[in-house]
Amino acid sequence: MKKIIFFAVLFLSHSCNDGNLDISSFEFEEEVNICGTNLYTLYRLSTGEKREALIVTLTDEQIRTDDDVVPPVTVSINGDYTVTYRLFDDKLTDSYFCAAVPPVTPVVVKDWRGVSGKIVVENQPVYDDTEENIIGWRHYIVLVDVVLQVDDQELKLDETYVFGTVETGPAS
Repeated sequence: MKKIIFFAVLFLSHSCNDGNLDISSFEFEEEVNICGTNLYTLYRLSTGEKREALIVTLTDEQIRTDDDVVPPVTVSINGDYTVTYRLFDDKLTDSYFCAAVPPVTPVVVKDWRGVSGKIVVENQPVYDDTEENIIGWRHYIVLVDVVLQVDDQELKLDETYVFGTVETGPAS
């Protein structure tokens, strides 16, 4: 009987390997923040300690001020269409993302990069009370089949992950 208990404990202690992932919560605030004019950085901060960020970069080809259909774009590791999950050593502020030169702190602990998937954007006008004048734009962003990698670790988001909604001002 002692041998059975020993092997059961040994088996259970080795079968629960999570790959040593450094993802602490993957729970984000509802608010989507945005920086940029032609190349946009959209980000959501984690709830609680705000040490995590889910970041999407897009261009003015997706974040537009018209309601024409925007074809989905393919996620790339580097380039104009990226999805990144970062874990930091300290609390984040908006100045980290919106500064011309990002600050050196907080330090990135893990940098998961999107290696595949699609980003889908729908742009809709926001009207004034009379429903005649466009006063801004609402942009819905959805991530489809996005896979993130760092080193030999892989993280697949939900098949359809609703990144969120962000609003911009009227067309210039």
